Amino acid sequence: MRKIILLASVLFLTNTVVQAQKKKDLLAEIDKLRQELRTKDGELVEARKNERVSQSKVKTMEAQVADLKETNATLLANMNSFTELSNKKASNLQTSQEIIKEKDRQLNVINDAITANDSINLAVFSKFKNAIGGDNLKISNGTIHIILPNTTLFGENDKNYVVDAKAKPTLEKIAATLNANPDLNIIVEGNSNALKLDGKKLIDNWDLSSRQAASVVRVLQTDYKVDPKRMEALGKSEYSTEGIETVTRIIIDPKFNNFYNLVKDNMKN
Repeated sequence: MRKIILLASVLFLTNTVVQAQKKKDLLAEIDKLRQELRTKDGELVEARKNERVSQSKVKTMEAQVADLKETNATLLANMNSFTELSNKKASNLQTSQEIIKEKDRQLNVINDAITANDSINLAVFSKFKNAIGGDNLKISNGTIHIILPNTTLFGENDKNYVVDAKAKPTLEKIAATLNANPDLNIIVEGNSNALKLDGKKLIDNWDLSSRQAASVVRVLQTDYKVDPKRMEALGKSEYSTEGIETVTRIIIDPKFNNFYNLVKDNMKN
């Protein structure tokens, strides 16, 4: 019996020790697991923190990417506008160069015409100078002026409008040069300042100047066969804005209308 009780006691103690050891091991395992859990919790917190930092970085990078895309789009748009503007400027420059080239051609044509016109004037001027001398000649505004005092053409009577016989040799020389150059137009301009006109036979100085000019034209036509279609008669008076000058001008115009039409045709475009 005692052996049984002893055995039972030994078994009980053994079981108690075993249970105690198991409990200790279990508690140690629990502590270990708790430590691991705390570690994992710390890692989880750190991971969440890193995740938030990463998300913030992602948002920042997304914003930067969006800005870059917008900037790139703006640059592309500006580049397209610049290219279009450059092309337009290049086109305008080409057009301007063509216009300048055409204007330069027109100016060359006009300059050549002016040179030709001046050459004709100088040649004709030289011919008249050889015929009648240079004292009564001048070139003004592209035309040749032969200036003859009224006393030379009509005598000392300031109211006379019939060409004096003494003046005809001079008119003959002028007519010879005119007939030798059929392209020259002629204007005979009378200028008078006679006083005490009676108002009947001669109304005023316009009347007298016109008759004197017509008389010269008539002599050139009738006596020396100058084509009347080339000639015009013009009368001025004491009211002329150029001042009083009792002379008759024979104005030689190398068909300025042709030159004018040439300039107009080249400038109208």
